[in-house]
Amino acid sequence: MDLTTQDFENLSGNEKELAAEALQLLHKYQKLQTRYTALFELNKLSNECTDLASFYRETHKIIASLMKAENFYVAIYDPTFATIEFTYHVDEKDVFPKGAVPIQDFEGGLTKYVIDTKKPLLATPAKLNELAHEKQVKIVGATGVDWLGVPLLNDGYVVGVMAVQSYCEETRYTEQELDLLMYTGQHVVTAIGRLQDHERLYQAVDSRTRELMQQIRDREKSELLQESLFRISELTNDSNIEISEFYSKVHNIVGQLINASNFYIAKLSTDTNLINFVYYVDQNSDDLSRDFQPRIMSDHLTELVIRKGETLLLSSDDIIDLHKKGVISTPHKATTTWLGVPLIHSGVVLGVMVIQSYHRKLVYTEQDAELLNFVSDHIASAIKRRELLAFERQTHEILEQQVRLRTLALEEEILQRKQAEEQLTHAASHDNLTGLANRVIFIDLLNHAIASSKRFPERLFAILFLDLDRFKVVNDSLGHHAGDTLLKIVAKELLSLVRNKDTVARFGGDEFVILIEDLESKQEAYDIAERITEFLSTPFMIDDHPVYIGTSIGVLFNNERYDNADIMLRDADTAMYHAKEKGRGRYEVFDSSMHSTVQNALMLEADIREAIKLEEFIPYYQPIVNLGTDRIIGFEALARWESNKRGFVFPNDFIPLAEDRNLCMPIDFQILEKSCVQLKKWHDQLGCDDLYISCNLYCDHFFSLSLAEDISKILDKVGISPSNLRIELTERALLDNSDIVLKNMKDLKKLGVKILLDDFGTGYSSLSYLHLFPIDVLKIDRSFITNVHDHESHQAIIKTIIDLATNLEMATVGEGIESLKDAEVLKHMDCKFGQGYYFSKPLKPIEAEQVLIDSLNQ
Repeated sequence: MDLTTQDFENLSGNEKELAAEALQLLHKYQKLQTRYTALFELNKLSNECTDLASFYRETHKIIASLMKAENFYVAIYDPTFATIEFTYHVDEKDVFPKGAVPIQDFEGGLTKYVIDTKKPLLATPAKLNELAHEKQVKIVGATGVDWLGVPLLNDGYVVGVMAVQSYCEETRYTEQELDLLMYTGQHVVTAIGRLQDHERLYQAVDSRTRELMQQIRDREKSELLQESLFRISELTNDSNIEISEFYSKVHNIVGQLINASNFYIAKLSTDTNLINFVYYVDQNSDDLSRDFQPRIMSDHLTELVIRKGETLLLSSDDIIDLHKKGVISTPHKATTTWLGVPLIHSGVVLGVMVIQSYHRKLVYTEQDAELLNFVSDHIASAIKRRELLAFERQTHEILEQQVRLRTLALEEEILQRKQAEEQLTHAASHDNLTGLANRVIFIDLLNHAIASSKRFPERLFAILFLDLDRFKVVNDSLGHHAGDTLLKIVAKELLSLVRNKDTVARFGGDEFVILIEDLESKQEAYDIAERITEFLSTPFMIDDHPVYIGTSIGVLFNNERYDNADIMLRDADTAMYHAKEKGRGRYEVFDSSMHSTVQNALMLEADIREAIKLEEFIPYYQPIVNLGTDRIIGFEALARWESNKRGFVFPNDFIPLAEDRNLCMPIDFQILEKSCVQLKKWHDQLGCDDLYISCNLYCDHFFSLSLAEDISKILDKVGISPSNLRIELTERALLDNSDIVLKNMKDLKKLGVKILLDDFGTGYSSLSYLHLFPIDVLKIDRSFITNVHDHESHQAIIKTIIDLATNLEMATVGEGIESLKDAEVLKHMDCKFGQGYYFSKPLKPIEAEQVLIDSLNQ
């Protein structure tokens, strides 16, 4: 409506009122149209804007089109961390903090009040004074006229505050602006949520992309490093490459890993203390031959690396500082970064490899130093091998020249000498029987591995300590030739079961040790141990006999606490014995608790030695019965230990250790003498003069030249007849030193003592020895007797043994009879005598005496 002031004045009273109402309606319509347009733009903005910063600016413009909003801010609240961040703010007076700030810093402020109440607030001066009087708020920031703030709510939770502020009386806010700001706030929350999700997704994608790119770069770098080391190895083994070309190619390889435009290799001659620069490239040198001429060890950076034997990464400031301290002489002023690594082989510094930069933009890092240091180990080994090749070639040329100057006779002599030297060298470092590395060379390699792990703690290696479980049985039963054959087979197979880079050594006897280096994980060592254990559990054919041995393996990994090979071998040996104690045919990984097991064994050994001195070992007696009459004809004396310290100790707890420590012989003589004394008592008190005692002797007794004399002295001392004594021995005694054993057996027979072969049937070739030795009785092993009534095959074996013994005029005793049925089967097969739990367990002297009396009274 276009109405001038003159026209308005010409209207009548009613017309003026109508015209005024029309103008007011027009003004309201225009205002509503403006608000509609602004809210439409806000809705469109919330759906189309792609970043929060732009959204906040545009939102501010839209709100400013609807109300006075020169001072406007948006604060985002994080309830998890209790922080608030002013993500957008425009204010003519107030200064807002940057970043996330603890919300407690705004205690008493209007922003925190809105967050706490979750309600919009129109803070006029009167309202502000009212809230301050009620101590719900306090004045924070610049004092204004009106403050209008609304909470930004998402599912009922406050995520922020949006506020406008007036500092003048001309600009005042009403409930209408409050409603408008509340409505605007909902669009702001929606947009913030969407844009935050978008930003988080973008950041996640960007982070994962960077991570994948880094993995790709790391993999490419690893592959390049592996290829470089392979090329260095190839160069080392190519004897046709001249040494100068070798160094040049090494430089090329290093240059592919690190910027090596300025590079040199210096070698130290220890006998002359002279440094020779065997290869050098330098961009800043006008005269390379002058700058890199040989020199006596002095006070340059190169010599500092040699003396320290450590990698040096130095900036220009570091170099100047070393010069000021008098550590080095005047340095090269143009150097910005200097990186030198020692070339070390077997703990000896051979020289130095250096790269340096003259440009500020090229600065070497710790990662470069670590990489160059890693490569240096391989280069040092390559240089050493090249030197050895050159030395061998030079030595060979000299020998050829000498051979040409000498006569044909001398040529033959030199050839023989060379062969002898090679044999001696090989013999000094290898086992004569198997050809494996021996203890000396293995310890040297192990010490080198330990030293290398000190420099590079991430390197993992392990040693496997093997002991064949039943090798002694093979040696005893089939002889030393068969044992040697078995050891050769095992050595050959061990080489095939490990990796080419692993070292297998023999320490003597049936002990083998394996060094496994460059492990990716401990599982690789476990896999090798499992392959060995599984293979050695299968039978071997030795002299047409199937032989079962098995192995116990101790596994030990390197650790920073190990400084020498002897300690590592000790712990690996401990783990191996732990595997044996757990049942053999397995592997055990060393842990510190195993030391206690070793300590217990040492304490037990000490207690056994003390018990021998105190004569704590006593015999228990198990009756030997005539199967035809069920009468007791004798007793087998079994060693038992009643310790003052330990109480009663079971045989399985002390006999294996006593055998291993060669303590069985004094124990056997104690049991023999005490048994004879008890037998003499029974003879005198019960009148059973034909009763005998049977005592076990460890096989080493039969290797003693005085055995018969020692037993004779005991019989004379006690006063019983030799005919009342039986001596039991195992097949092992018949296999070693057979001449001495045969003489001892004959001497005992002359004395009148009868000889029993114990555990008959368990050896590999028992039958071949029966006609050679004067044996009176065969004791059939309990493995054939137990439940013999249910095993026809065992019955056939027992019948064969009894018939064989009868033909050789020997008696038989069945061991381990545990039931009436087993006793009847043996009796039916003409086995004359038997013993076992069916008749009686081993008894104390007083208990055995009562059983004997009962038998005599039958």
